[in-house]
Amino acid sequence: MDGQYLVYAIVAGALLAAIALLQTLSRGELSRLKVQPKPLMTPPERRVCLMIERALPGARIHAQVSMGAIMNPAKGLSKSEWWTTFNKFSSKRVDFVAEDPETGQIILLVELDDRSHKARRDKDRDELTRHAGYTTVRLPAGERPTQQSVTARIEAALGLPAPLPGQRLSAPIRA
Repeated sequence: MDGQYLVYAIVAGALLAAIALLQTLSRGELSRLKVQPKPLMTPPERRVCLMIERALPGARIHAQVSMGAIMNPAKGLSKSEWWTTFNKFSSKRVDFVAEDPETGQIILLVELDDRSHKARRDKDRDELTRHAGYTTVRLPAGERPTQQSVTARIEAALGLPAPLPGQRLSAPIRA
């Protein structure tokens, strides 16, 4: 019996030591990663961002925004359902978010599609953001965006002409 107790004690001690070692190794783990800087936007994204800013003067344009920053799961879910739902969309990115800087209200979302975009997946994402009350403007792949085309798509999505240069947004617009 004493030998069996000794084996249990050794196994328990080894387990505790392994846990302590893992905790020690995980501290400062991020600082040991080998990383390098990366531009926030590609050259085409920077051009489109400027076009959006011109189409919506007075709006604040955010690039590469996580969906978890602009949406939460619906109320009434259990804790488990809430986290399961949140984890399904939270790390996905929206190319551009137009915000009213005075109220913080999101005016619309803009997606710059490329060849990697799949229509079915895009439709699903647009439906998700629509459930949260957002309008998504898609700038389709194969159509090189121009100031005129970006402004026209934004105007069509909002249902009214975009503000003229120098005008402020009158009120947050949500679909």
